[in-house]
Amino acid sequence: MLKEFQNLNPTETAAMLDAIPNIVILVAAADDNMDEEELAAAQRLADIRSFAGSAKLSAYYETIDDTLVSRVKELYAGLPKELSAREAILFERLAALEPIIAKLESPFDYLYSETFHTFARYVAEAHGGFLRFFTVGPKEAKVVDLPMLTRVPKPEDPKGLL
Repeated sequence: MLKEFQNLNPTETAAMLDAIPNIVILVAAADDNMDEEELAAAQRLADIRSFAGSAKLSAYYETIDDTLVSRVKELYAGLPKELSAREAILFERLAALEPIIAKLESPFDYLYSETFHTFARYVAEAHGGFLRFFTVGPKEAKVVDLPMLTRVPKPEDPKGLL
């Protein structure tokens, strides 16, 4: 178990471990077409963050990294095919993270909030748009900022550790 999850029960821990796969599904399938390019981008970012990201979150990414794509596909298969029904479930799952994140000690509350938001942005930009302009399509734009998850404000960091 990750040390920052010590105050969480098993259901809450599972929700945190499924957060990134649920975010990938929400953003990548926002246009009703989750493709291999988006999954590959998500996997690349998880790989990078498992060893070169925030040292405080590397263990989290190491935990989800090896099974990310298979978990995304597994969760996706269990969701409705219809876009609005699927998004409603994903919004509910991700909104349920807010009280869980609030249980994490600082700075982990902030770090997880940020990593979820930045991961969503990265997946949304996976297609690249036209000449790197308009990299987020209109359907992804509706969900990319994870409106169901309030961003945790950055805590004071007098030692420059964040």
